[in-house]
Amino acid sequence: MVGQRKETPLSDITLKYPLWQHHYMQAMAETRPELMKSKIGTAEQVVGLRLRQLASTMDDYEEQIALAAALKSLKSLMKSL
Repeated sequence: MVGQRKETPLSDITLKYPLWQHHYMQAMAETRPELMKSKIGTAEQVVGLRLRQLASTMDDYEEQIALAAALKSLKSLMKSL
């Protein structure tokens, strides 16, 4: 059909930082209210852990910026519930 976008399943997306982005994407894409808090909480834990792992290095500065942005988005989403 003309004008309709085809959705790409999350499983088909190549992630730059798969250690944590998979959890982040699942939380952000969740639409069922009964699962949102759980998925957001899991994603926050995984993102926080990765931030702590990278805290002593500047080698992965780009990933640290992405992690901080993801954490901010997750916290904002949680507040909106």
